[in-house]
Amino acid sequence: MKRAIGVALASALAAGGWLAWRWVAGGFRLSGTVLVSHRYQKRLETPNMVMFVAAANSGGVPVAVKKFVNPALPLDWKMGPEDMILPGRDWDGILTVRVTVNSHGKVGEVRPGDLLGEHRHPVRSGDRSVDVVIDSEAP
Repeated sequence: MKRAIGVALASALAAGGWLAWRWVAGGFRLSGTVLVSHRYQKRLETPNMVMFVAAANSGGVPVAVKKFVNPALPLDWKMGPEDMILPGRDWDGILTVRVTVNSHGKVGEVRPGDLLGEHRHPVRSGDRSVDVVIDSEAP
């Protein structure tokens, strides 16, 4: 009986610890796949390309960013609390997911020739299948 109570107490503490961790770390999650249109496929095979997947709020301010060096597409990606600009916070608002590929490696700075893509619909934390097609070039 004491063992059963001990196991139940340990399980409850573990579950409580997990919930506390989610409260501290946030439950932010997004995932999807980045694809590229045939037109830009060769450009992505150039060495030293950097791809950024950014989730921005309705004002266009990035909430989370994930960086990939020399990405091989199609690429499955996931974002979690560790990718948030302000760690330890959750996000429950509308987001726009954009992808930028460049050779200068600077996030947020779009230069002529950088490759771009955007998920066609607004998303929320927890959404999956947030697929983005790289289908345009910055003028």
